[in-house]
Amino acid sequence: MKYTLILSLLMLLTGCVVQKAKPQEGVALHGVNKRQVQINQRQDKANQRSVFQSTEPNLVMRTQPVITVNEYSRNLVHELMALNHALDDGAYVGVTDLTFVDSDLLHGNVLSNHLSEAIIYDLHKFGVPVLDFKVTDYVRVTDSGDFALSRDFTELSAQLPIKYVVTGTMTQHKMGLLINARLVQINNKKVISVARTFIPSTVVQALLQYENEQQLKFKQG
Repeated sequence: MKYTLILSLLMLLTGCVVQKAKPQEGVALHGVNKRQVQINQRQDKANQRSVFQSTEPNLVMRTQPVITVNEYSRNLVHELMALNHALDDGAYVGVTDLTFVDSDLLHGNVLSNHLSEAIIYDLHKFGVPVLDFKVTDYVRVTDSGDFALSRDFTELSAQLPIKYVVTGTMTQHKMGLLINARLVQINNKKVISVARTFIPSTVVQALLQYENEQQLKFKQG
C-alpha cells in the first residue's frame, strides 16, 4: 500500500510537469514563427529592391514621361495664338518648314519637317482653320502605298486661299536649338504674332539619331 501511494504521487507529479511543459513548447514555437516572419519580410524587401536594381538600365526609364518635340511645338502655337483675335474669321493659315537662320532659307531636315506637322496639329486643335497646301488633287496609287501629299510644286495648286502663314528660323546653340516662329499676313508681310522656345539637344537628337548624316553638331563655347 505504501509503495502504491508513492508511485501514484510520482505519476501525478510527472503529469503536472508535462502539462506545464506544453505552454513552454507553445511559446518556443511562437518565437520560431515570429523569426520566420521577420526573415520573410526582409526577403520581400530585398526582392522589391531587386526590381529597381535590375541589370536592364531602361527598366525604370520606361516609367518616366517622354518629352518630345511636340511639347515645344505646342508652346509655340499657344504663344502665337495669344493674339488670336487679330486674325480674320475663317481665314486660312498655311504652315511652312522652319529653316536654319544662317542658311539660304531653302533647306529643311527631319526636325523642321516634323515641327511643321506638329504645328499643323496644334493649330487645328486650337480651332484655327489650317490649309495643307501639300495635298494634291488626286490620290497616287503605287505598289508601296496610296498617297495624297507631294513636295513637287508642279503637282500642287498654284493658287490657294491662304491669308496667313507660319514661318520661322532655327539657331544652333551648344545646348540645343533656339526656335523663333512668327505668324505673317501674306499680302502685306505684316507680322501678326511671334513666339520662341528652346529645344534641348537631347530632344533634338532623339528625333534625328536614326540618320547619321543629319546629326546636329552643337558648338562648344
